[in-house]
Amino acid sequence: MSEHLTSEEILTAVPRLTRLRLEAWVGARVVSPVETAGGRGFRQVDVARLTLACELSDEFELADDALALVLDLVDRLHRAEAELDALAEILAGEPEAVRRRIGDALAARM
Repeated sequence: MSEHLTSEEILTAVPRLTRLRLEAWVGARVVSPVETAGGRGFRQVDVARLTLACELSDEFELADDALALVLDLVDRLHRAEAELDALAEILAGEPEAVRRRIGDALAARM
């Protein structure tokens, strides 16, 4: 299998996804396919994203624009988590006094 999935492959990989939903969600920017030499392609992460989109749409009856907003918030949360993990890793390499001073400053702001 190639690095990117075709529309047919993504429809097979996400059982609740229909062609109509896929096209609507591409238009609403719920998912953004990449352009490949063979045409439009979807990444493996799009399988999880579209699976979540189907669940949110079915369970909470979210409109496409609301769904795009919710998934954007999920993306932001994941980015923030990754940034915090990177910061924690960097701070772990600092001397104890520096870590303590930063910890105290954080505690004072919370």
